[in-house]
Amino acid sequence: MNFPQTKTLLLTAALCTALTACGGGGDDDASSPATPAVAAFADCFAVTPGVAYTMAGDFAGKVLMVQENFDGTVRPGMLDLSSAGERETAVYWSAEADGIRFWGQANYNNPDHSASSRDVYSSGFLVPLAMQAGQSVSLSYTETTTYLSDGRTSTQDFQETFSFEGFETVTLGGKTFENVCRIKVVEPANTEDGPSTAWYAKGFGLIHARHTNSAGTVLSETTLDTITAQP
Repeated sequence: MNFPQTKTLLLTAALCTALTACGGGGDDDASSPATPAVAAFADCFAVTPGVAYTMAGDFAGKVLMVQENFDGTVRPGMLDLSSAGERETAVYWSAEADGIRFWGQANYNNPDHSASSRDVYSSGFLVPLAMQAGQSVSLSYTETTTYLSDGRTSTQDFQETFSFEGFETVTLGGKTFENVCRIKVVEPANTEDGPSTAWYAKGFGLIHARHTNSAGTVLSETTLDTITAQP
């Protein structure tokens, strides 16, 4: 992977219907207390186009959340830029009826910073919309790379375990992010390399990433540093 209501609400709705108002009825002038928002896994993958920030650490640069064409369809995604603002990679995902679908990645390695290749993921790169803390899913998907200079293609198979470790409150770049999804990705067949851990925030995408070896030593870490735009 590259660096991606509850029964409570139903019960609340039923009670409000039975009591006419969530305040329990009685005083018509009494205001109803607000129902606390319930954290949802899918919210962590919502994209707000125009959000921008810088990243510090082993892969420093700039990030811009976008909605643009990828593989023939306009999709939301996360654009990684160099410190000079040149495109390096762009990863695309979206919330679909059957889950969070990761579509692929565009790579910009040409001297003129135009796209050099495109990685498209098969339908197996799909994560359930309503994952619960502690839940894991096994992913099996194919990545097809097309080299745009000559049209050559290559394929690679991936087997990964995608674990939702829970929601966290994280303060980065002077902003406190609530209900951030902490996700661990492991390749079961890889006994030398350790897991990658990623933190996704609503509207902002990937705000923190850490990669370790099998012994738990941190090999690389990148984190949101400064927010430059949040429309």
